[in-house]
Amino acid sequence: MTRLKLLFVISNEGQEEKLKDIYRKNDIKLKTVTYGIGTASPSLLDYFGLIETKKHINLAIIPDYAEDKILNQISKSLNIVNPGTGITFTVPIMSANKFLLDGFEDKEDEKKVDNMNEKNKYYLIITIVLEGHLNKVMDAAKRMGAQGGTVIRGRGLGNKEAVKLFGFEIEPGRELVLNIVEDKIKNKVMEEITKEVGIKTPGKGVCIALPVDTAIGIN
Repeated sequence: MTRLKLLFVISNEGQEEKLKDIYRKNDIKLKTVTYGIGTASPSLLDYFGLIETKKHINLAIIPDYAEDKILNQISKSLNIVNPGTGITFTVPIMSANKFLLDGFEDKEDEKKVDNMNEKNKYYLIITIVLEGHLNKVMDAAKRMGAQGGTVIRGRGLGNKEAVKLFGFEIEPGRELVLNIVEDKIKNKVMEEITKEVGIKTPGKGVCIALPVDTAIGIN
């Protein structure tokens, strides 16, 4: 059976048409976009590698057999080489409904062979924390060796509405931080973040880690 991946592309503004063209060429139909909101503080911009205060965060469902080709196209087209220019990576989808799988079923013969037992080198750490505690998340991650990340601010259309992203409800007044870290420091980073802004602290934060299959643009 074809395996599916969740593709992340975090890039500067102005790259949308290039991405759309890549998706069209590879027949990728299921995609969405949100925004990473920077901060006016120059020190925070430097820490996150944000040349601009806004990042486009594109997510798409792709088949495993097309992963290498799509990542290479994105890397070349968006010129993801230097820090601050962007990052692209994939996270494995462990289960999906038949509608998603049927979209790639006819290309199963092109499937890429993956080593399922190979240890993941990188992990995506997702931290959701109350607004105003962002600095503590960044400082905790940085102390343990994390080199950068992207911030998403929760925005709703009303007091009881929430933005749904990555399976979480991100309510207004909450901030979400994405960090890509090496496996060897993953537990230390998560422990330090939890100590600073965990659910029993004023930050009321939660943090999880997802394995990253392939990543381009990491320092």
